[in-house]
Amino acid sequence: MKPSISSEYFGMVDAYQMVKENIDAGFYQTEINECHYKQFMDKSQDVKEFRKYIDDLGFSVPQGHLIFMNRGDITSRDNTYAIDNLKRNLDVFYELGVKSAVLHYSNYGTDWDPIEQWFDVRIDALNKLTNHIKDTDMVICIENLSRVWDYDAGHLLKMCKAVDNQKNIGICLDTGHLNISKFGNQYDFIMQAGDYLKAMHVHDNKGEHDGMIGLPCDNHMMPFDGGNVKWVDVKRGVKELNYQHLFSFELGNHNTPLEMKRIQAKYLLEIYKAYFEF
Repeated sequence: MKPSISSEYFGMVDAYQMVKENIDAGFYQTEINECHYKQFMDKSQDVKEFRKYIDDLGFSVPQGHLIFMNRGDITSRDNTYAIDNLKRNLDVFYELGVKSAVLHYSNYGTDWDPIEQWFDVRIDALNKLTNHIKDTDMVICIENLSRVWDYDAGHLLKMCKAVDNQKNIGICLDTGHLNISKFGNQYDFIMQAGDYLKAMHVHDNKGEHDGMIGLPCDNHMMPFDGGNVKWVDVKRGVKELNYQHLFSFELGNHNTPLEMKRIQAKYLLEIYKAYFEF
């Protein structure tokens, strides 16, 4: 298991500076977000040149967050536009060396719809996307999103097992999303996902909004900073599963000055080493 901070944490600087900030804080890998790979998708900067730059520094990008919302939303009766965008995104990820490509399988609103309403549409899209990367070692990781259906890994496993190409499909656990679910249990999710678990988004929240569990409150807080994710369950799960992929902190403090983020990043690494590392 390797610690990282999602690249959006350093979203105020370009991709090259983002790498430097990570290394200075002690992190040698990241999950790359759109704010840092968009320049490669629109070809305003050369992805091969960037890959050489990180290789020379001993830095890697083993995980990436695919585009989402309308441009990457596979939950649509006409999702050709989204699939084409996601294929181009996967091509960039391949050049970057990404192994786990995290996918939002739904847009806001449709994550509450009955599973059966969109199941075939989603599986058809996933088949097209996994077929696009069938000759690579990349895995598309479906992230738990729904506060209604993703209270455990069952719904995501059902989707994974319905995909034709099993080699290129997996699951991403978002600890904050699961905490918002009324019935979510971090340990049970990890063990249920098993070998399909290929990516993680690690952050905290209070699991409630105006006193009601299950409504949006996706604060993306640092672990042990006032939220109520049961980190003992996360720690137990990753250790028992012997999870060997990215343990990626996904924080939402976008307005924090860069100088403070540098301090906080070093603190996050200490949290990882003191509590989660095995």
